Amino acid sequence: MGALNKFLGKPKEIDLEGEKIQLHPLKVKDMSLFSKKDDLSQEESADMSKKILQLSIPDATTEEIENLPMDKFVVLMEEINKLNGFTDERLDKIKQRIK
Repeated sequence: MGALNKFLGKPKEIDLEGEKIQLHPLKVKDMSLFSKKDDLSQEESADMSKKILQLSIPDATTEEIENLPMDKFVVLMEEINKLNGFTDERLDKIKQRIK
């Protein structure tokens, strides 16, 4: 067991309309997703969000992610942000577009 093993994040179970979903915390190796330029195109932002969802919910399929309704996407991204301890201005922009 390594010195940092006790700090490895554990999954968090959330309830999404009666369905239990386990969200896995992102890891340091995933940080490259967030180190991209600030002015992402809509396509780049969507691709990044899909990757984050896939990393956070490893058993979700690409098809499920791409067909996920926006209201469920927003809830999941908010929970992923809370789990990982950060806010995402891009998510706020997406939420404004939805409204």
